[in-house]
Amino acid sequence: RDLGGPLDPLIRARDRINRGELPGPTIYTSGPFIQHAPYPGTEAFRWGVTGPDDARAKVRRLAEARVDLIKLIDQDEMTIDEVRAVVDEAHKYKLPVVAHAHRPEEIRRGLAAGVDDFEHTGLATAWEYPADIIDGLRARAALGNRPPLFWTPTIDVLTNYDVRRDDIEFLDDPAWHLGLADSVVKDIRGSLDRLDTLTYYRFVPNRKPTLANKFRQLRESGVRLLIGTDAGVPANFHGSATISEMITWVRTYGMDPMETIRAATFWPAVAMNVEKDNGTVSVGKYADLIAVRGNPLRDIGVLRSVDIVVKHGKRAK
Repeated sequence: RDLGGPLDPLIRARDRINRGELPGPTIYTSGPFIQHAPYPGTEAFRWGVTGPDDARAKVRRLAEARVDLIKLIDQDEMTIDEVRAVVDEAHKYKLPVVAHAHRPEEIRRGLAAGVDDFEHTGLATAWEYPADIIDGLRARAALGNRPPLFWTPTIDVLTNYDVRRDDIEFLDDPAWHLGLADSVVKDIRGSLDRLDTLTYYRFVPNRKPTLANKFRQLRESGVRLLIGTDAGVPANFHGSATISEMITWVRTYGMDPMETIRAATFWPAVAMNVEKDNGTVSVGKYADLIAVRGNPLRDIGVLRSVDIVVKHGKRAK
């Protein structure tokens, strides 16, 4: 699931993979973020809205381009009418809406508008989510006549920031070098030489002590947690990010291994409304499988080394 990028290249890549013209994963893409105003220089993958009518028009444009979902960001900088317009228009097209949850007011407006999934464990350094937000999550989670309210914590990248900062051997892993020119590999390695100097990680040391409590609050609220990675941010490589997130859930935050695996397979299929064809090993569904040596229910770490990959019944590895 890709959340936030240039529209046309993403749609072309997704469709070429689906037609068998390119090898690759099944992609579900939102295209550009929708927000109040794009950051300078990001207009290709962030679309600003000015008023509810413009918000609906932007969603219609994305829907007509055949995106798979809609992504909201910084919705606390939008009016509540704009947020509601985005969500209502997306739901007319049966598109789920994913919203950022870095700040409390983002969550409040997302809940009020009826978004389907929140992303991240919060940038704020407060020890816990406010009581009114937890009450709102519990109220949504308790509704039995609608799909679950999903939450994607993307917690590994913050949890293990100091590990990557202090031990840069991960930069020697050849997996992330694949397909990249030597000059690009050199440039990436150089950019990550001092993680503690990067703006992205400036406040992480103050946030890390809050993560365990917030993860516990989310689990107890009844929201359905999903594995997601925020891959692509500094030092969080796409090839290893999913498994790293799963290992962190189990080893650091005490999540049950099978529940973690379901959060990476079955529940994402439900969140994308494709569970009839995907998400479990079941008769009549696509044969999308991986195989590893060992039992991940005993040692989740065996998922780091994937021996077999089958996509739609054809072996890719």
